[in-house]
Amino acid sequence: MASKALAIASVVLRILTILLAAGCAIVLILDKATDVDGSKITIRNVIAYRYVVATAVVAAAYSILQLPLAIYYACTDKRLIRGDFLPAFDFYADKVIAFLVAAGVGAGLLVTAELKEFLGDLFKEFGADLEDSPFESFFNKGYLGAGLLAGAFQCMALLSIFSSLHKTNSGSRGAKGMGRGHGD
Repeated sequence: MASKALAIASVVLRILTILLAAGCAIVLILDKATDVDGSKITIRNVIAYRYVVATAVVAAAYSILQLPLAIYYACTDKRLIRGDFLPAFDFYADKVIAFLVAAGVGAGLLVTAELKEFLGDLFKEFGADLEDSPFESFFNKGYLGAGLLAGAFQCMALLSIFSSLHKTNSGSRGAKGMGRGHGD
């Protein structure tokens, strides 16, 4: 019963990862601002935002590829690809994607904070306020995109834990060379 619940939770978490990562990419791709003098800023102007979008796309694509396998496993309680390959792949790939997404979250949050502080100081030098400019909305959407990606990271982190549990459980039945989870 616990295995079935974990399988269903994995499907739900993969769907949430897809939605959150896609939401992040959409928010940042559509994010743009134009100042009164015609100055424009988009995702193309901030390299870190492009990295955030790339990590979101990779996370969504990986979850889309894993979703049919997770659904099949949840419905049949059998792996579509037999043997030790798929649990081992899930174990390592979930961790790699989770860390990649975490790096994207960090990049998005930090570049937004730094640019907002820098432009805020620059606006003050000229007697203006960043909050009165369209750039404030641009950076707030940067925070929103990074927040959505943080949600996708949390889902991937939980999936990583679930794949660790599954690898340990399948390894305890004697999977040679895959680690048995009991002191190897």
